[in-house]
Amino acid sequence: MTVQHDTRTRPELAAALRESVYLPTMTLGAYQRRIAEAGPLLPSLLDFERPGADAALRALADTVTEFDSDGTGRGDSYRRAQRTTMVRWTGMRQILRLASPPASSHAGTVLDVLGGDGTIARAVSRAADATLGHMSVLTGDVSGTMVERALEQGLPAVRQSADFLFLRDGAVDATLLAYGTHHIAPRDRPAAVAEAVRVTRAGGRVLLHDFDESSPMARFFTEVVHPCSTAGHDYRHFSRPSLTALFDGAGIPASVHDLYDPLTVTADSEERARQDMCDHLRDMYGIRAFFDGHEDIRDAWNSLVRYFDHTDYLAATRLRDPESVPSAPVIRRRGNRYVAEVPRVALLAVGRTPPRT
Repeated sequence: MTVQHDTRTRPELAAALRESVYLPTMTLGAYQRRIAEAGPLLPSLLDFERPGADAALRALADTVTEFDSDGTGRGDSYRRAQRTTMVRWTGMRQILRLASPPASSHAGTVLDVLGGDGTIARAVSRAADATLGHMSVLTGDVSGTMVERALEQGLPAVRQSADFLFLRDGAVDATLLAYGTHHIAPRDRPAAVAEAVRVTRAGGRVLLHDFDESSPMARFFTEVVHPCSTAGHDYRHFSRPSLTALFDGAGIPASVHDLYDPLTVTADSEERARQDMCDHLRDMYGIRAFFDGHEDIRDAWNSLVRYFDHTDYLAATRLRDPESVPSAPVIRRRGNRYVAEVPRVALLAVGRTPPRT
């Protein structure tokens, strides 16, 4: 996104911005009043008058995303899938622990740049994980509908584009680009990483999570999600070299890890676990057509086993314990419950911001 500097005085700009459309049902001024009622922390982190903010807000007002509603893509179905917040908790927990190590005595604020309606923030609050008890999550998203839904759930949230953040320099302790980073256009990715670095305090961590372009997950996006979802899914994924180059370009070298990031659902029976996982995938990726093309859920599950076969891919990863990872979707009995697990291995780049000069 190209941003031009505004020539108006700061008071003039502030007055004009307050009247601009920001979320589907409120102006920027109304949004600012709403978050101020919740306390001073979030308003203190934001700067809607920084150079370029006016143009960035105008661009947001004209932006429609596939996550606004099912009419524009898969917004409603995606939010329905995210009601079960713990499906991706295995990977989320590892990412968050790397974002703000539990040994730190600092009460960290993590910006979730691609936070949707607050899935990670809700997962943190529901997990009651003592190692993350010092952490608060600020949800960001480019979709106004997603941000409104997060606010309705009492979460601190801000609408912004990944390549132009409305946060002050060094406002947060860590910044996370995850669960949808491939949606950022390749031309905008350097700016997105640079912005993440800018808003992260000195010595804080910037993390970027996505899937390798040669992974089974990338294949699933290309061969299933793209042809079967209303909005398509024509997005370029990542590689180790591309992640390294992005962070080098932002001035912070990064280490790139393989991260086991499965989808898991738990149910009272094997059949219910299989059904719930298929329902989750259908809603999460908006691929009803894929499941409608199968005779029944067991037939669809067998297709998922083929698409998510990680046998060859696991051999090429740098996971610490690849033998513990299932090579394909599996249903395990755990006590009197059944867990359906779809394996996914992601790439995670972790960089630390340099001291401020």
